[in-house]
Amino acid sequence: MRVSTRPGLACHISLVALALAMPSALHAQQQASDAPAADAGGPSPEIVVVGKRLQNLRNVAGTVNVLSSQQLQTAGAKDAEDIFKLTPGIQFNKGSADGSLLTIRGIGTNTSSDNTSVGQLPTGIYIEDVPFTDPFQYISTPDLSAFDLDAVKVMRGPQGALYGSGSLGGAVNYTFKKPDLDKIGGSFLTTLDSAQGGNTRPSVYGAFNLPLVTDKLALRVVGQYQDDPAYQDNIGTGKTNVNGRTVKGGRALLLFKPVEDLTIDALYIYQQSHQGDTSASVGPDVRYYDSPRPSSYTSHFSMAKLEINYRLGPVKLTSLTAHQSKVRNLDGDLTRLLVPDATVGIDVPSEDIYGFGPFPDVKEARNVEQRSSNGFSQEFRVASADKSAFNWLIGAFGQNVNFHRTQDVYLVGADDPTYGDSFFNVHRDGEAKERAIFGEANLDLGALEVGAGGRYFDTSVKFHQTRVATLEAGAQDVRYSHSENGFTPKFQARYRFDSHVIVYADAAKGYRFGGVNTAPGSKTYKSDNLWNYEAGIRLQPTRTLNFDVAGFYIDWKRPQITSADQNGFLIVSNVAKATSKGVEVSAQWHPVRSFTVSAGATYTDAKTDAPFQSTRNFGTDVAGDYSGNFTVPSGTRLPGTPKIQASLQPEFKTAGPFDTTMTLSGTLSYTGSRRAQIDSDLTLPSYTTVDVRAKLARDGWDGSIGIENLFGSKGISSAAYSYFSTGTGTDGYADYYLIRPRIISVSLRKDF
Repeated sequence: MRVSTRPGLACHISLVALALAMPSALHAQQQASDAPAADAGGPSPEIVVVGKRLQNLRNVAGTVNVLSSQQLQTAGAKDAEDIFKLTPGIQFNKGSADGSLLTIRGIGTNTSSDNTSVGQLPTGIYIEDVPFTDPFQYISTPDLSAFDLDAVKVMRGPQGALYGSGSLGGAVNYTFKKPDLDKIGGSFLTTLDSAQGGNTRPSVYGAFNLPLVTDKLALRVVGQYQDDPAYQDNIGTGKTNVNGRTVKGGRALLLFKPVEDLTIDALYIYQQSHQGDTSASVGPDVRYYDSPRPSSYTSHFSMAKLEINYRLGPVKLTSLTAHQSKVRNLDGDLTRLLVPDATVGIDVPSEDIYGFGPFPDVKEARNVEQRSSNGFSQEFRVASADKSAFNWLIGAFGQNVNFHRTQDVYLVGADDPTYGDSFFNVHRDGEAKERAIFGEANLDLGALEVGAGGRYFDTSVKFHQTRVATLEAGAQDVRYSHSENGFTPKFQARYRFDSHVIVYADAAKGYRFGGVNTAPGSKTYKSDNLWNYEAGIRLQPTRTLNFDVAGFYIDWKRPQITSADQNGFLIVSNVAKATSKGVEVSAQWHPVRSFTVSAGATYTDAKTDAPFQSTRNFGTDVAGDYSGNFTVPSGTRLPGTPKIQASLQPEFKTAGPFDTTMTLSGTLSYTGSRRAQIDSDLTLPSYTTVDVRAKLARDGWDGSIGIENLFGSKGISSAAYSYFSTGTGTDGYADYYLIRPRIISVSLRKDF
């Protein structure tokens, strides 16, 4: 149960001109590289690990965006909201702390974690190749700090063959800087951020690298205390600047290389986020909420990883062992939702709601949720060690994830003689398992390279749900289980005409866990899967210019759609079919060493191809006139993805005062209008943001000043109606999550 300015064309043109006049250095497209160019500062190929093997990025048969540590540093990126504005076609749907959702290539049916309970998300989140996407019960979406990341890799299109479940639209893999075996070093960063209409807060980060045995053993330790400024008020509590977020934590990385052919990599990371009140607003153009009590969030996650790589002649052996845990707790307010609806007597027919009240003394409702999970995963791989005419990889994967969720809702002051203030109660405990065998082979014939691969999977979910008798419902004790298996293949081909023209095509299948709805009387829902067909061309007409175009068509079978029954319980249903098609364009121009400009744009048309019967109960279903199913017609746009997204990122370097190097940079981002929710007409208008930054650097020191959202756009990142409405007071309301206002940041960094 989830009881829960659009600038015109002339303005867009003027903002493009402004961004060109204030260049930036964010090579967020797949051809980006930190390495110096071979000629006149021109772009050079980047060698990275893609598809679990080292590859030249321009030769990959598929679309991969790599944001390097230098690019994130130049942008002043701190978290996911900063990172994903640099990659058009990847929609960041904002929520409160660790509650944001990502959509890639339009593959998504829900944009709000407030309306997310069961069901695996369609975008895979990985940390150092370890899956962090919840397989069944949604817990959280970890929002990693950008400090001391090595890279953020965004793999577009399904990654089911090599990465497994939950990567239907694509996958995001965070990687960290590894220990240096040779020298002592590190970084220190302090920032001061001030929000328009809000407060000012400092943050501090540090990293230290220490070789313990030269060329054999090294340790890297990273710590952070990030204090994000608040800028929203809660008029119900009378408090101002309530949505500030603190993020603290750290990680330790140990690298051991006893002999040339053996590498042992150990990692432990812990990060905790706390937010004193919700990030939501009551309207699309105001920065305040209205509730008699705050909704506070505390979220943390941890991971321990041991990776062993051993070269045995022509073969490379890999073992990846990991344990992860996630917790996200909410002490929230539901007054806006339940008062007066649930306090004057239920008037919507229901087999589950018995009818009670009235309770005239109830002035507020409280929601207490505790969500947690812990999981163990093991992957073994055997692969060809060197690039040759025939390259191969086979592996096995297993994962067990235990999950736990409790939710208690109280009508404060009901004082019922039997149930007191308890309105609703549910406890869920369970386990999700995945077992898989996967492999891939590529034949390189010089100009032509072809490959194929696939993954056989077996998934299962089982859980135990209990409820005690409350005002809302009677006691319940039920057990559920569901299992499925299948195969996800992939095929790819790449042809290189010469060093300036490369074409490729691929077809790949992705899948997602099926499961069981937890609402009373609900049925199982099946896994959904899709085929992604893609073709692209990479051009380098001159040494200073790269230009890439890719087109895709996605055929999505049995999409899992989240809606609710007439009582407001969230349920997942399978719809017959949906499709997404589009074009992705990226370019990088580097005419001289001092100037670079990168640009990207995407067109995405994602929609249902069959009608969908939603039982949602908001908006028109009021005053006891519950009308049953609501038909979402075929051709409805999938929520969260704009048809048009674009970004422009220039950078200019020159000599500064006092023998410094000065860098001027900026990011122009455009996000088109989006549908907020699949079964409502709530539309989020387009918005444009401009970020600018100036930096002076000398002898390992650099100081910078940046302005995020220079013109103070009130763009809406995500929004959703609450499903639960009993019909007498709440006429269906929406929570709006706005992008950040203007933020002025000053920072000082030392690398040594």
